[in-house]
Amino acid sequence: MNDPVTVTLFERPPCGYGCAGCLVCRPQVALTPEGAAAFAATGLVTVTPTTTPGVFTLAATRKIGAVTVGALTVRVEPKTPISRVMWMMGYVRDPAWWSQHTALADTDTDLVAALAEAFVVAAERATARGLLSGYREVEDSGQVLRGRLRAGDQITRRFGLALPVEIRYDEYDEDIAENQLLLAATLILLDSAVVPPRLQRRLARLRRALADVTPPTAGAEPSPARTRLNERYHWALQLSELITEHQSIEHRVGNVVVRGFVLDMWKVFEDFLMTTTAAAIARRGGRGVRPGSGPTRYLDHGRTVTIEPDLTWCNSDDKPVAVIDAKYKTITAGKRGPNADMYQLTAYCTALGLREGHLIYAKGDTASPAVEVVGADITIYCHALDLTTPPAELLASIDTLVETMRARNGDEFSVVGHDS
Repeated sequence: MNDPVTVTLFERPPCGYGCAGCLVCRPQVALTPEGAAAFAATGLVTVTPTTTPGVFTLAATRKIGAVTVGALTVRVEPKTPISRVMWMMGYVRDPAWWSQHTALADTDTDLVAALAEAFVVAAERATARGLLSGYREVEDSGQVLRGRLRAGDQITRRFGLALPVEIRYDEYDEDIAENQLLLAATLILLDSAVVPPRLQRRLARLRRALADVTPPTAGAEPSPARTRLNERYHWALQLSELITEHQSIEHRVGNVVVRGFVLDMWKVFEDFLMTTTAAAIARRGGRGVRPGSGPTRYLDHGRTVTIEPDLTWCNSDDKPVAVIDAKYKTITAGKRGPNADMYQLTAYCTALGLREGHLIYAKGDTASPAVEVVGADITIYCHALDLTTPPAELLASIDTLVETMRARNGDEFSVVGHDS
């Protein structure tokens, strides 16, 4: 059996992305054709054959995480601090809670290890005084009446027989939604195959503590309400929901088993930015419309080509006044955004009859350069966010950016109820 090997790539390599022949940017590994196809299928890395048979070059994409095929584990570290990635993922789920809980230490540069360690620490603290217990409704059949009789089921299932009795009663035990959610997250991490051994042992202890809890159906995990009674579970529940929502991958490519945890960074950035931007727009009396939550828009008169801006700013009359698109890439200092991004925003503005569009990049020059389109009354503004700033500052910078958009256009962007 081959010894386990781990190859680490970087979303932004220390030597500069894409260096030709660089073993940091593009390491070379020996793989079978099936193994190469398995890694390529995950989307975590691109896999390119070299001139040497059986040797392939790996390169990072816009995904982060870790994947194991056989004895080889490939992990990709993000350019954004792990704590910020986890916080942005959580904020999209529950902005009110995560805006007040911003302290996530960078304990590891590996997404899976960091997420697993944060969860284990939170779960151990939550269960230190024993598992939470509560009432749950149980439907059962029995020889004695307990709780309430389910008369309809008694008639349809027992055809008039007196026994057994179809009953419904409240049971007070540990098999409640909170513990089921902790168990679901524990099982996902244990099955991912890329969690470090030191954390696997702690997860195994947690699994034993939850031995009497019923595992929920994958994809249908409970989402218990946060209350005073389960307050000591709150942090663990938030992390559990992150894990269950971004579940690990496990599939077969031919005879090769692929296991791991992969995350689309562009999706994390887009979801976070659009959630915070829509909230900032709402505070100014407008509405931020995501694709699928408003009317379908078309580029052509024949209504055959749809357009889907990441966010459309509608004023209080529900009229579009600007479009905003998130771009998980860097805008070079002193330069405008890539041409393709400009063409895309120009098409959106033309189809919607708007005078301005906004491109928001994950990093770069924050001077907000503007491009005035020839032959049209359209201006494209480019903005950049620094995702390495503390969460409170990051939220404030997005709010400031939205206020700058509104101030440039005055009442057209709707300022109803907003105290500038």
